[in-house]
Amino acid sequence: LLSQGELLRKQKWCYFHSKWNVLELAIILASWSALAVFVKRTVLVERDLQRYRKHGEEGISFSETAAADAALGYILAFLVLLSTVKLWHLFRLNPKMNMITSALRRAWGDISGFIVVILIMLLAYSIASNLIFGWKLRSYKTLFDAAETMISLQLGIFNYEEVLDYSPLLGSFLIGSCIIFVTFVVLNLFISVILVAFNEEQKYYQLSEEGEIVDLLLMKILSFLGIKCKRQEPGSSSEQP
Repeated sequence: LLSQGELLRKQKWCYFHSKWNVLELAIILASWSALAVFVKRTVLVERDLQRYRKHGEEGISFSETAAADAALGYILAFLVLLSTVKLWHLFRLNPKMNMITSALRRAWGDISGFIVVILIMLLAYSIASNLIFGWKLRSYKTLFDAAETMISLQLGIFNYEEVLDYSPLLGSFLIGSCIIFVTFVVLNLFISVILVAFNEEQKYYQLSEEGEIVDLLLMKILSFLGIKCKRQEPGSSSEQP
């Protein structure tokens, strides 16, 4: 927090030109927001408990406490997401993780195209299931519920019986086609694109200066601990003729 404040004071508006500085600032703001909401939720819980002890027979509303608890959950989830992005950025110092990042960057054009296709297909199946089953089944009552159910289908968390009991023919066709086209076709092609990009990156990958510094530092630490190790040369990992 202090280092980012000092950096912001020195760079001023230029501080926001770096996306990693913005990420650090977002993590700090999310952390303080989570702390504030946590304190508020604790106060509200204590207040509701006092009301329940004094007026247990009367109706007591816990809506404000529930809203604070839900807000805390959303903030923590967002904070975990930002921290994961920061951790992935720090992993660039690891040669293998840096290679994965370079491969994803190389295949980003194809990956973004497949992501759009997957989102369109999930939206289409969500709309269709909402129109067909939304009248009777609670899992498809709204478009958001239907989309959540379709995503759960890809993860294997799905109630097949309620759909097949409501409409055996149409339900089996909808579920089967969604599994075949989205899971077996599009997702497998999506993974294949990533694997091809990773193989291409392995052929032309060169260790960055930061990675070389980390390897040298690790070798020095191991030598200091009495563990002998040899530094691997860039071409030593390739196959010998």
